[in-house]
Amino acid sequence: MTSLSSPVSTVTGPSPGCSSRGNEPPAFILPPRNARVSVGGVANLEGRVRGHPEPQVTWLREGRAVIGGERCVVERGGRGYFSLKVGGVREEDAGPYTCQATNQEGSRQVTVEILLEDKSMKTFFLSSSGKSGGRSSLWGESPPKFITKPSRLVAKLGETGSSSPRQRDAHPPTSHGTRGRRSFCPVGGS
Repeated sequence: MTSLSSPVSTVTGPSPGCSSRGNEPPAFILPPRNARVSVGGVANLEGRVRGHPEPQVTWLREGRAVIGGERCVVERGGRGYFSLKVGGVREEDAGPYTCQATNQEGSRQVTVEILLEDKSMKTFFLSSSGKSGGRSSLWGESPPKFITKPSRLVAKLGETGSSSPRQRDAHPPTSHGTRGRRSFCPVGGS
């Protein structure tokens, strides 16, 4: 799998009959991100949520709650921090995981993936200090960076639209879009 897609987020409104005075629906301050890991490694999906009352965080896999156990640890720290750690990753662990934050004011979900590293893909390990052994990087030196960020693009079904973000990178960029659970590649894109 070589997908580098961003998390997908959905929001539902307040529950009927609830007072919203001083209350706040859940919001991901630091949404979890995809985890790329080798078979046998540890996948760490972590983030931070806020809301009042404090949101309850639940991890879902194929519509079912992920329960902590021998290989899975669901943690909740102070100040809205949360994580799901999957140890001894197996092929069947790869795929989407949904993090759901809920309180009486509403619910928000972010879906991320555990991605298995392709053994044939050359991967470099660089930390922020440049020493090996840190965070995995697919780019070698540094990831691509936007010089001008892409703007939001809204198009009705059948219409076309364009966006012209500029990036600084040694490799040509690839892009795709999503609508709901369907993804698409732009015309002329990759």
